[in-house]
Amino acid sequence: MVVWLITRGGRPIRLHDPWHPSIYAYSRKPANLTVFLKNHDLSDIEQAIDYKYISPSDFERSKVLRLTFQQTDDIASFLRTVNSVNHLNVRLFNVDIPVSQLYLYEKDLFPFAFVRAQKSGDQIEWKLLDDAESCQYEIPSLKGASLALRVKKSGQISSYNDPLESITVKASDTLTEINSGSEADKLLELVKLIREIDPDVILTENGDAFIFPYLVRRAFQNQVLPQIILDREGRHLQPPRKQGKTYFSYGRIYYKPTSSRLLGRLHLDTCNDFIYEDCGLHGLFEVARTCRTPLHRASRETIGTNMTSLQMYQAFRRHILIPWKKNEPENFKSAWELLKADRGGFILEPKIGFFENVAEIDFASLYPTLMMKYNLTPECISCRCCAQTSTQVPELNYNLCEKKIGIVPHTLRILLQKRAKYKALISRNTDPALRSIYDQRQAALKWILVCSFGYLGYRNARFGKIDAHIAVCAFARKVLRETIEIAQENGFSVVHGIVDSVWLTRKDANEEDYVDLCETLEERLDLPASFEGIYRWIIFLPSKVHNELPVLNRYYGVFKDGEIKLRGIEYRRRDTPTIIKQCQHDVIDYLAPARNRGEFLNRLPGAFRLIHRYIDRLHNGQVTADELLITKQLSKNPAEYRHNVMQAIVAKQLLHEGAQITAGQNVSYILQRRVRGKTALPSELIGSTVEYDAQDYMRLLLDALAGLLLPLGYDRKMLANIVLSEKSSSQQQFVSQSL
Repeated sequence: MVVWLITRGGRPIRLHDPWHPSIYAYSRKPANLTVFLKNHDLSDIEQAIDYKYISPSDFERSKVLRLTFQQTDDIASFLRTVNSVNHLNVRLFNVDIPVSQLYLYEKDLFPFAFVRAQKSGDQIEWKLLDDAESCQYEIPSLKGASLALRVKKSGQISSYNDPLESITVKASDTLTEINSGSEADKLLELVKLIREIDPDVILTENGDAFIFPYLVRRAFQNQVLPQIILDREGRHLQPPRKQGKTYFSYGRIYYKPTSSRLLGRLHLDTCNDFIYEDCGLHGLFEVARTCRTPLHRASRETIGTNMTSLQMYQAFRRHILIPWKKNEPENFKSAWELLKADRGGFILEPKIGFFENVAEIDFASLYPTLMMKYNLTPECISCRCCAQTSTQVPELNYNLCEKKIGIVPHTLRILLQKRAKYKALISRNTDPALRSIYDQRQAALKWILVCSFGYLGYRNARFGKIDAHIAVCAFARKVLRETIEIAQENGFSVVHGIVDSVWLTRKDANEEDYVDLCETLEERLDLPASFEGIYRWIIFLPSKVHNELPVLNRYYGVFKDGEIKLRGIEYRRRDTPTIIKQCQHDVIDYLAPARNRGEFLNRLPGAFRLIHRYIDRLHNGQVTADELLITKQLSKNPAEYRHNVMQAIVAKQLLHEGAQITAGQNVSYILQRRVRGKTALPSELIGSTVEYDAQDYMRLLLDALAGLLLPLGYDRKMLANIVLSEKSSSQQQFVSQSL
């Protein structure tokens, strides 16, 4: 294993640690294992007897065979052979753990750990001077550089066959543009510049999907590929070994391009890194450290995969073998048992309309907290060792193991405790820079906690089982029902309740009353309850399709301290054009100072004047292309769309121009006036002038604003009439056509 260290002085050091990965084989019948060994050529594989827990539910270790390979690539070829001939009920374990993670598990290390390394013969002796559970840790001083390209496009979209125009590298406060000489000269100059800067991190935008594959192609065509070395290991840039993959997660299709690695450096692609985009660099460091996932891998894997790494580490340190393929089936249930069990969280429909002095109380990280508190993990649900227990799953009467704590609760304890510490550090720290760092870290942990519940029911989760998933829901339903009962006992009425939050009101109640209620909830439910604040006003919105039906998580309101909270409206959607987001935000921001319904209504004329300005901009063509872009995700490959929805029209245009488009990718476009039968134009094909369909955008704008004010009686038609009253005749015609 090659390990790169950064000294406290910022100097990179390369270490080589001779190390060989091991997998395990087990069969209930030793004779099967003997035949299995005879059927495979194991001459180059070291064999040894070991004792491990086969399942997390086991109380005694079993005799297993440890197979240690000389080369990591030998494991893959061995597994291909096993898959084709193994009919002996021999089970293999620890076979598909990424080798870099397996090394970290074995050495009990983690990325960005503070360590002392000492050479002992050929081996490296590690002394860990850090703790993955610590919240006060030091990140080494990393040198960074960002890399961008400009391409001489032969068409409207850049392709690998287009020649390179220039390369821009930014390091510290220095911006260097490589734009002279032949294409080969530019590529070689890039190599020289990277060698001089010697960055630890190279940041790109779309580096995995385009920049590095493009550089490989241009270097190959200019016969300089062996000289294009941007890493620290002396390996030239490599073409992608495989195509990017499309995958399905939480009801959506996603696309992930093949990652481009720079050995000895970190390559971060801002377009292929959810954690970095949402939680910043310090959030990414936190995930890598806590989950023991190398940063390059942590930045490109899903939150669930990172969380699974932490679970696998917990299993590894407890000598529990990690299954190759999930084999924990759902317990059999009758139709009646399924009806009782598979019900999700408890929901109380909100009352549509404008409300004053409503308070919000929620249980932070309720599901993970319940999973840890009640030991809700697959190996501890309906266990064989505890037939009669003091605590059972509500409504379902599953027994819960009381003799040991499962892997999932062990994992969640670390995440919950660290997040609570970060929130405490934020509340008592006055340094804005430190507060920002702590906030990025807690936000990253929050995403892992959010994911932890869903992974209990994920069919491919290593430590998941649907019975544990539905047990968490059962406890959560009980908690919310009891919360509502306790609130009503204390004179509060419930306006809305959803899964882990309730909105309450009581005449003349103040903050102390709600804080007292939280203390009562914590005492009686033994769960941390959080008082979020009292709203001056809050509006619960109806469905856009059926105006008489409420929507569970669609509202906006203003707390008494002036903080605005928005959920489920267009401003929160990624596919909403910027101009509509900005208009909706400006309107809410203008209405926010209102202290009650009367003041809210009095401020509406001013809000309508704001709307006039945006309508004028649309009508007069004073909107930029960036403000008009709509971004949609492709749920299918372009050819698979049966109907000409906008994203399909756009994707087919891009294909026609030579772009590579597949399911899971995002496409951005503007709505344009009908030109040669096309009603949408991809962002890549937008020229210097923007021919957009102002009336289409007017409809979107009025719909978004009417959605905010519908409980007060303002639909799209009424808003348009208000706008018409103050417009010229040409503008009135424009607005009327938008209806």
